[in-house]
Amino acid sequence: MQTFIQTGRQQVKQHTLGVRVMLLSDHSAGPTARRLADYGCLVDLSDDPAEAVGAILEDPFGYDLFVMDCDGFGGTAGAEQAIAALIAGDAKMRVMLVSQDFDVPAYPLGRRTAVCLPGDVSEASFRIGFDHVLRDRAALTMN
Repeated sequence: MQTFIQTGRQQVKQHTLGVRVMLLSDHSAGPTARRLADYGCLVDLSDDPAEAVGAILEDPFGYDLFVMDCDGFGGTAGAEQAIAALIAGDAKMRVMLVSQDFDVPAYPLGRRTAVCLPGDVSEASFRIGFDHVLRDRAALTMN
């Protein structure tokens, strides 16, 4: 597992500062990882579904977001398995899925439904999905 963060690249919205993300991807330097880092997220990257789910379930602080590049792990069927394991472990978290199986972006209103983005999603649509999935996250301030 790798952890990385980048700052100072672009303007970020207040609710995105300090977002802890578990990214399940077989492309450590792919567009999803780069975008999340550019937004100022603290990204833990895994290329193993069982390791990613285990890290989420065992994390004492809790992740804000689970993002999965589905195509390297069986597409939407692999995503269903990962989400089922999180549900079985009683994890309650926001989810974004990126896959060629999706034709258009989906930004559902339900709090327990995943934002689904096509594999070739544009920068703008990815950002909309990211902001949408975090819409109810309170900004963290420290005094």
